[in-house]
Amino acid sequence: MKVLRTLVCGAAAAIVALTVPAAADASSLADPNGKYCVQDLSDGPESCFTTEQALNAYQSELSLTPLLTVFRNTNYVGSGGYKNYVSAYGRIYCDDRTDYNEASQRYLSADKYSNGLSVDLSISSFVIAPNSGCIVTFWKGNFSGDSITKAFSCPNMATCYSGWDNKARSLAVT
Repeated sequence: MKVLRTLVCGAAAAIVALTVPAAADASSLADPNGKYCVQDLSDGPESCFTTEQALNAYQSELSLTPLLTVFRNTNYVGSGGYKNYVSAYGRIYCDDRTDYNEASQRYLSADKYSNGLSVDLSISSFVIAPNSGCIVTFWKGNFSGDSITKAFSCPNMATCYSGWDNKARSLAVT
């Protein structure tokens, strides 16, 4: 009976060891050089992947829907680089409290687009998740200085908000 129990425990451990890596590629999570990243805006870790498909699978697996996606190019063109920001609380919506950050990033210089370039001073368009109830605030300083608050997506920061193309240094989603 002791031998059978040992075999059953060993088989269970082997099944766990074989199925855990399939859930999320651990090497991708630890690789900061991955091109496709998602940032937990509660100052949590950035998870990077080598392919867009791996990023989408990770987000889908964890039910991570971006509340905000920023783009380096106008008109939401991802080839210039993009960055997804998800809720710090795993939600796909924002509540009515505008003094409560669902997600935020004080230093955009710490964030990278999918192509590895810095997000700081380079946002040209952005998409707020449809029907999320979210608004985004951008600052020209690190949560300081001039700011704009918007409740809808913008295909071109130069025309939507005069003087804001490539100016954001921090952001908050509420």
